[in-house]
Amino acid sequence: MTDRSTATPLTDEQSWEVLGLQKIGRLATAVAGDVEIFPVNYAATKRRIFVRTAPGSKLAEIAVNGRIAFEVDEIGTDLAYSVVLKGTAEILEHDDDITDAEATGLLTYLDTHKPVWLRITPTEVSGRRFTR
Repeated sequence: MTDRSTATPLTDEQSWEVLGLQKIGRLATAVAGDVEIFPVNYAATKRRIFVRTAPGSKLAEIAVNGRIAFEVDEIGTDLAYSVVLKGTAEILEHDDDITDAEATGLLTYLDTHKPVWLRITPTEVSGRRFTR
């Protein structure tokens, strides 16, 4: 039996297309040598990622160190995608920035109050398509 599995790099456009189709990603932070990964609802628009959150460890870690990694996957029977971006997360405080974030229409899966918006600005985006 021959192994026909392949991993093909995605273009920047294809990576953003995958990011735009998904609604849940994983946000990775690192503070004081500890690495944390948080599942988050997000919206991708204008080559930025927006996340709503509430006070807690995720927000505290971003306030200390805004450098993050973010990953999104799409998995099917014979085809899968993975997109990873690295960049900076910032807590939005200005009305204009919050208005931009709210315009994404982001809805969260948990019915909890998440009054804080984060904006992730990537410095690096890479994606791969896997087929078998």
